[in-house]
This record gives sequence, structure tokens and C-alpha cells, in this order.
Amino acid sequence: MKIKILLVFLFVVSGILVAQSKAKKKEVRPVLKLIDKENYTAAVPKLEDLLIKYPKDPFLHLQAGICYLNTDYCEDDAVRHLEIARESYPLQKKNNTKAIEARFYLGQALHLTWQFDSALAVFNKLNADIANLKVKDKGLGKKIDREIKYSQNALKLMAHPVEFRITNLGSAINSEYDEHSPVVSADESILIFTSNRPGTGNQKSPDGLFNEDVYISEWREGKWLPAMNIGKKINTPANDASVSISPDGSALVVYRNDGVSGDLYVSVLGKDGWSKLKKLPKPINTTYSETHGTFTEDGRAIYFASDRPGGFGGKDIYVSRKLPSGGWGKPQNLGATINTPEDEDSPFIHSDGKTLYFASEGHDSMGGYDIFHSTISDSGVWSKPVNVGYPINTPDDDLFYIPTADGQRVYYASKRAGGYGRSDIYIIEFSETDPRSLAVVAGFVFTDEGDPAEDAKIKIEKKETGEILGIYRPNQQTGKYIIILPTDEEYVMYVLSDGYKTFKQELNIPSRVEYGSRKKAVFIDPVVLEKE
Repeated sequence: MKIKILLVFLFVVSGILVAQSKAKKKEVRPVLKLIDKENYTAAVPKLEDLLIKYPKDPFLHLQAGICYLNTDYCEDDAVRHLEIARESYPLQKKNNTKAIEARFYLGQALHLTWQFDSALAVFNKLNADIANLKVKDKGLGKKIDREIKYSQNALKLMAHPVEFRITNLGSAINSEYDEHSPVVSADESILIFTSNRPGTGNQKSPDGLFNEDVYISEWREGKWLPAMNIGKKINTPANDASVSISPDGSALVVYRNDGVSGDLYVSVLGKDGWSKLKKLPKPINTTYSETHGTFTEDGRAIYFASDRPGGFGGKDIYVSRKLPSGGWGKPQNLGATINTPEDEDSPFIHSDGKTLYFASEGHDSMGGYDIFHSTISDSGVWSKPVNVGYPINTPDDDLFYIPTADGQRVYYASKRAGGYGRSDIYIIEFSETDPRSLAVVAGFVFTDEGDPAEDAKIKIEKKETGEILGIYRPNQQTGKYIIILPTDEEYVMYVLSDGYKTFKQELNIPSRVEYGSRKKAVFIDPVVLEKE
């Protein structure tokens, strides 16, 4: 959020600014080069050294405020420098560039330090001042209005906080670096995520951080095993990021940027581990950026984010459906109910096939990206997006929100006090009074020789009506199956395979209150098929 606005709004050339500063031009030029490259972390100590020599130089304070605003956990320092810059640059009829910048960025810094009333006061006064001075930049007014709405939304959301418990996943997953983009199999036995810790290639980005790699951990005996680099078939010296995973954990979607645009790729888990990435075909990938994608449970549709032309503005969310030929149909924009003139990203379609979670800078966000959810009706109409609430959403960007198949928990990346470093991965558990309606049923199917029953089919019927809810197949490599079912119902499960006797078992899926919010799945005893 912060860097994006800075690049759009900072329209004054460096040469003019240097000429007006009290520091010598040759002293400031190296700092401005770092800022131009967005290397704010490296620029900060150089600015602080210059401020020791020139403590009253308003231009140095302004640049220090901008750099701190774009450095994690340094918003308080940004406020301190930008308040000095504001007092040093009064608004006049002409040459208002630095005065407007100081006030605009101060309002942002106050918002990010949770001082919403103070931020509103700064932005409201700036709006009035530029109207009185007849500043002609219409885009500036829209930016200020957006910041005002962010603070207003934050105050409203904070008045009605969401009840939940949040737990850091610990040192097996998190590090002093960024961990984000968690994806989890339906039974929560596999967790895959992205980190910029030292990894494949060890290349660094302009801000001094390592390029991103994908990591994997498995749940064993009540804890997550130490995360491991997923391997060079997926990771490269460039940035690679986890995007989504199939319910059975056998197919992984990855985002990769080739330096021109970003595309979506798929890797499949087989006997030899994860396969090499295969780029998703047109019309899903284009010459523009496709940043995030999630398949429906049956694999027949994919929801994804793209900044291709023809949308409502910035990145929008689209859906493409698989054709009988095996190809993919023309992507459909989800429309103005979901997409806004701002950016939408990180779509996640829930196992119920109806609920879409996504991140948006529009709607009633409390700052940058917030997480929203919407449901689609039987007639194909999306409901008005609902903000998942505070304190899940914060004044900063909140992008990665992955609910479990039963809806009881959420895997979530966030920058929070008390973490291991930068952004960490957490698990959210909702209150016992929060209704959830789906359960995860998992198990294995083997032949009488002990091999995975790779040709088996699992049919689920409602016991009372005989209605068929679905036909499922176990994983060919492991024999494992995962099924998502509504709770508080009775079912009959049939396992069918040519040359073997039909296996029949009744399933009674209890309500959420009965099986509790701490269990990750309902596991069925392994099925061993008998030959006819």
C-alpha cells in the first residue's frame, strides 16, 4: 500500500528537491538514488547521518519520513520526521509540492500507527486547504478521499471486534524473515508457504532481502515438523511463491515472475516427489500479471487475479471453467460486486463451492488490502462482500487468509508484535459459538495385497434419501482420500473397484459442537478391499 501510493504520488524530480535542501547536493544524491531504487532500508542510516549534520533541514526530514513509512515497524519514526517536515513547509498558493507530500504521508503514518482520529484530522484539513488553494490535481483529491475512508472504516470495524484466538505456528515454520502465502491440504497434514529466508540462489532484492522460495512442513504427532525447502523443481534463483493446493495435497499452484510478467504454474506430487512446474495455459495466463489462483474442489474451475485490460481497475478477480475438450474457457470477470477501481487479489474458493474469500483495497477496507468474503447464489449472483473484521484485518496490507475445509480455523499471515521477525504464519480459531457447517472426512483405501487402490471409486449417499453427494477417487500414489461433508448428517459410503467386492460403511458426521474445534479431521479406519 505505502510504496504503491508513493510511486504514484511522488511526482517532483530529484534535482529540484536537492537544489532547495540545506545539505550539499553531492551529499544527498546517493540517498536519492537508493530511494529511486526503493531501497529504503539502506537509505535510512544515510539520512540519519545527514540529519546529525543538518538537523533542521526539512527536506531530509521529509525523505526520512518517506523511507521510514516504507520500512517495516518504523511508522512511529515516520510520524516524528513528517511532523517536522509539515511544520517546515507551509501551504502556499504556489510551490506546494513538499507541503502536500509532508501532510499526505503524515496522515498515512498516523493511520498505520492506529491514530485514526489524528489521521482524519490531517486528511480533512489537507482536503480543505487544497480546495481553497485551487490545486488542480484531481487525482490528489481522490487519494485523500480514499485515505479518509480507510480511517473511517477502521473506527467502525474496531467498534465491533471479531472473537477469535490466534496462535503463532512457532519456530518450525516462522523465522526472522517473512513467511506468508500459507496453503494447507484439506486434512491439514501438509502446510506449504513462502519465505524470503536464505534459499535457492541466495539472490537479494533491492531492499536487502533474499528472493522468495517455497517451503513445506508436515503435521506429525501433534506438531509441525521443521519446514524444508520444497526443492529445485519448484524453486529457482528468482522469486517463487505458493498460491494454492488441492484438497488432497497432490497439486500445488505456484506464482513465478519472469521479470516481465507474473504467471501461474502447477506442480503434481508423484512417486518421485513434486514434478517440475508446468505453466497454466492461455487464456488463464497472459502477457499481463496473474498473481494468484485457486481451483474449485472438483478441479473444474479456477478463480484467479489478473491486471489484464478490460477490468474495473488494477487487478480484478476472474473465473475460468474447464471445457469438455480439456481446455479452459474464456475467463469471466466476477463483476462490480466483487471487483472495484482498486486492486483485488488472493482469491480462495472454499470447499463448499459457494464462498469466495479475497483481498481488496476497495469496499470498506480499513487500510490497504483487507480480507472479504462473498457467496454466490444458485442463480450465479455474488452477495455484497463482507469484511472479515478487526483484528483479523489491520491498517496495513492483509492478503493471505486460508480457511480450513470445515471452516473452523484459518491459516493466516500477518505482521504482529511478538512474532519471530517480519510477517509470520498464524492459525486463527473461532469461538465455540461461531457456527460452522462442514467436516473433513479422510482415510485410505488399499487392495488385499497392501497396495493403494488406485482404480477405486468412493460414492457418498445421504442415508435418508439416497441422494448421491459425489464420486471421489483416492490418491493413486498413497490411497488417501479426502471428502468434505455437511455436519449433523448420516451418510453411506461405498467403495467400488473392478475385481473387488463392494465395501459399504455408514458414516455419522456429528455437529461441530460434538467433535469440537480442535480436531483437524474425522479419520475413517483404512479400507482393505477383498477380491471377488
